[in-house]
Amino acid sequence: MGHAVAGARPGEKQLRVGSAATGGAIPAEASGLGHDRTCRGGSAMIRRRHGSPLQQAGVAVITALLVVTIATILAVEIAWNTNLDLRRTAGVMAYDQAREYAHFGESVAIGELERLLQEKQYYDRSTDQQARRGLSIAQDDKSLAGGFSDLQGRFNLNNLVTRQGKPDELVVKQYRRLIEAVASLNPELQVGPAEIEIIVGSTVDWIDPDSTADFNGAEDDFYTSEAEPYRAANGWFTSVSELRAVRGVTPEIYEALKPQLAALPVGSQHTLINFNTASVPVLMSLGDNVSLENASRWQEDSLKKPVEDVQLVAEGLIDPAMVPYIGYTSSYFEVTGFVSIGSNRLDMYSLLEWNGQVASVRLRRFGVVETSGQEDPALEISGDATGEFSVGQQRE
Repeated sequence: MGHAVAGARPGEKQLRVGSAATGGAIPAEASGLGHDRTCRGGSAMIRRRHGSPLQQAGVAVITALLVVTIATILAVEIAWNTNLDLRRTAGVMAYDQAREYAHFGESVAIGELERLLQEKQYYDRSTDQQARRGLSIAQDDKSLAGGFSDLQGRFNLNNLVTRQGKPDELVVKQYRRLIEAVASLNPELQVGPAEIEIIVGSTVDWIDPDSTADFNGAEDDFYTSEAEPYRAANGWFTSVSELRAVRGVTPEIYEALKPQLAALPVGSQHTLINFNTASVPVLMSLGDNVSLENASRWQEDSLKKPVEDVQLVAEGLIDPAMVPYIGYTSSYFEVTGFVSIGSNRLDMYSLLEWNGQVASVRLRRFGVVETSGQEDPALEISGDATGEFSVGQQRE
C-alpha cells in the first residue's frame, strides 16, 4: 500500500509514493531524475551536427575562395567584353572614316576624268597614261592613293553573247585570238589549241541563258560534279574574277588574261574597243594576221597621234567584219582607291560611265580590289608612294 505524501492539502488528491514491492515507483520524469544527462546528450548532438570550430573555419575559407573566384571570373569577363566592344567600336569608326576617304578619292578622280574628257573630247593613250599617274595623299597615319584607267581598251566578256542570248560568233573568234595572243606572249602557260577551245566554249556557256553545254563548253552538270560543286551563272559577268570559276581557266591563265579583260554593263549594243588605248594582245585579237610587231607599232603610233579611222592604219590586217566593233574613245572607266588608316586598310573599286557631259558611278565595291595587273606606282602605298601630294598634283 502506498503512503500519502506529507503536507497534502485537504481535498487534494494525495500522491502516493509506492514502494518497489508494490510497483508504485515515481517515474524519473516526474521526480526530475536524469534531467542533466538528457541535456548533456543534446549538447553533444548539437556539437556533432555543426562540427568543431576548426571545421567551421575551413568551410568559411572555402566559401570565401569560391566568392573571390566567381568575382574574378566576372571581372575578367566584363573587362574582356569591354575591350572587345572598344575594339569593335574603333574598327567601325576606322572603317567609316576609311569609306569617307575612299569616297573623297573617288570624287577627285571623277573631277579629273571629267576635266580631261571635256578638254580633249576623246580618251586616247596619252590621256590614259596621264590618268594612271594617279593621286596620293598622306597625313599622319592616314594615306590615300589611287587612280583611274580606261576599260574599253580591253576585251569585254559580255560581248561574247548577244542581247538575245545567242553567241556572237565574230566576238567569239576574237576571244579565241586574244587567248592565243596571251598564250604566245606567255609560253610558260603551255596552253594548247584544245585548252583554248575549252576556255572559249565554257566562257560562252557561263553567260548564255540555257543549260545545254555547247561543244567544248560546260554547264551545271560539269560544275556540280566538282569536289566543291557550284553552278554556272547563266548570266552576264559582273566581275572579271568570275572567270576563275570557268572550266579550263587555271590560276596562271587567269592572271595572264586579267589585264586584257573587262566586264562592262550590258546596254542595247555591244561596247566598242578603243583602238587608241587597247593593249597589244587586244590589238592582236582584231585579225588573224595581226602580229606582235604590227600591234606594237600601232600602239606606239597611237601614242603620238590618236587614230580616227582604223582602216587607214590597218594595212589590211584587221578583219573587216571587226571594224564596227572598234571605236576611238571610251565611255567606261575604273577607279581604284586604297586607304590606309593606322593598321586598317580599305580598298575600293568603282566603275564609271561617261555620257559625254558627266561621269557617274555605275558600280562600287569595297574590300579586296583586283587591279588590272598593269604597273601603276600610284597604287602602291609604301615608300615614296605615300609622300605628300596636294590634290590634283601630278607625280613625276
